Amino acid sequence: MAGHAMRDPRPRGARMAFVVLTAGAWLSGISATGAHDWYPPWCCNDHDCRALSEEKGETVREAPDGWHLWDGRIAARGAARLSPDRKFHLCEEPTTRAIICFFVPPGSS
Repeated sequence: MAGHAMRDPRPRGARMAFVVLTAGAWLSGISATGAHDWYPPWCCNDHDCRALSEEKGETVREAPDGWHLWDGRIAARGAARLSPDRKFHLCEEPTTRAIICFFVPPGSS
């Protein structure tokens, strides 16, 4: 059968659903993996770090002693690191919520 492509025996709708689901799973894996790629390994255990969301009320106020978080915690000025994506990021211990790392956007003092 030279020159003839083999036909997939599944109905077209099933093939399309398979392609969409496979692509979605692949993209989800990339975004979940990529989200933690730049955090230092000693700072993040694949789930300890995240970008803060103002829409969820996670606000930050800069002060002379550091950054005051929406929940009353303070990220010390000397412990903050530069964020590569221009967002605030918080890495915290899951049970005690102790701050492990705090990342600030460029331009923050």
